[in-house]
Amino acid sequence: MPVAVPRRPCLVVRPEDTSGSSDENDLPSPTRLKKKVVFADDKGLSLTQVRVMTEPSNVPPMFSFQFLAQVTKGISAEVVPEPWEVTFQQPASDYLDFRKRLDTGNVSLENVIVRESEDIVVGTVKVRNIAYHKEVFVRTSSDDWMTHEDAYCTFVNSNTTTPETAAFVLYDTFSFRLTLPPRSHRLEFCVCFRCQGAEYWDSNSGKNYVLLKKSSSKEEEFLLHKLRRSNSDNSPIQNKIRCADAVHAKLDSWSEFASWNHLDNSSPYW
Repeated sequence: MPVAVPRRPCLVVRPEDTSGSSDENDLPSPTRLKKKVVFADDKGLSLTQVRVMTEPSNVPPMFSFQFLAQVTKGISAEVVPEPWEVTFQQPASDYLDFRKRLDTGNVSLENVIVRESEDIVVGTVKVRNIAYHKEVFVRTSSDDWMTHEDAYCTFVNSNTTTPETAAFVLYDTFSFRLTLPPRSHRLEFCVCFRCQGAEYWDSNSGKNYVLLKKSSSKEEEFLLHKLRRSNSDNSPIQNKIRCADAVHAKLDSWSEFASWNHLDNSSPYW
């Protein structure tokens, strides 16, 4: 059989650069010739390609809007966020019960606000001023108390408080900030107040305070309805119709009007 002759030589000999030579007639010496090995396929084409990338390797590719429009074909890929819902009434909305909690338990959650745009929950806690040194924290769990985390609260300084009147302040206010769990549909928490070697807890009468992410699941909807019902069972006026403001409330006694129980308490009082 005939011997196959390569279509492209594997050994390429190139003379060295003689641009720095003073004599233009100087020819490269055979011993100064550079040798370079080039690999090619059976057609003489190069086996390698060199591409220079202008972006670093840790940056995802930048597709043009025209390319994305061709791929998606007008389909929107926007993800609708699932809102969180407070399953309990704001404790401070019922002032009489709120004062009773503070006088008997020395600590009570005051209000909470869900900021879904920031994925956080902010709120305030009221404690009795029984001593100067206090420690208040919120214990949270998003896995049914298999694990938990403690978020310490910050003292809220009142502008009207002076060193002379500090001893006469009945209650102190502390604020907290919680992060909503990204992979859970439930956030449960309670409040602890440490003072003079003792601990005082507010666990919403043993049920804890629960935040649920709204979902189309029937199980989540049933759990949300069950929590609302259990939290409203403690209210003596659960069968009454709540009004949005005090002007339209039809009450016969000043005691019922002063308690503010006839108003909607699903949001903070401010």
